[in-house]
Amino acid sequence: MSLTEKSNYWDSFYSSRKKGAPAYPSQFAAFVINELGDVDGIIEFGCGNGRDTEFFAAHGFELLALDASVEAIELCRSRSEHASVHYVHSLAGAAREEIKGFLVGKRKVAVYARFFLHAIDESESAALLDLLGVLLPTGSQVFFEYRTVDDAVQNKIFGTDHYRRYLEHANTLANIERAGFSVVYQIEGHGLAKFRDEDAKVGRCVAQKN
Repeated sequence: MSLTEKSNYWDSFYSSRKKGAPAYPSQFAAFVINELGDVDGIIEFGCGNGRDTEFFAAHGFELLALDASVEAIELCRSRSEHASVHYVHSLAGAAREEIKGFLVGKRKVAVYARFFLHAIDESESAALLDLLGVLLPTGSQVFFEYRTVDDAVQNKIFGTDHYRRYLEHANTLANIERAGFSVVYQIEGHGLAKFRDEDAKVGRCVAQKN
């Protein structure tokens, strides 16, 4: 699936406000809020409808929230209740200047990406990790959650008509470490991202910039 096709899919998804897409924070966001260190802000990739973005903002964090879907960003802006969030329509790999601007004056930040790494292709993922390895201050945290290979055979509530790249958990951890991070926590399993009748097999990773 091309970048244009992926973008069109998500524009259609968010323009329809997709009934059933949850607005409350994800299980991953609830996990991360307890793991955040003394960071000066959060960069979120693939913010979607802003469910987790607004949750973090409500707890006092400044955020740069990025998504490749213009419809998603417009939806987030229309719903946002927090001036501390800057929603930006951008591909992850094209966000260098936005990230650099957000980092000005910050000692360290957190990066949050739920169900994002498996939504971009391998080259995009590698480029993103390299970009974060270069730009993030030492001690910054990254939080990733993604579908792993065993999840490919499971039924999906939101269907299978959009791009997903099921990740090998151990390889993903190795790629994160190669980009200049130390993995401090990781797990793979069910029960971490359950939604109605779907219990995805996912990997989670918490890492720190060396």
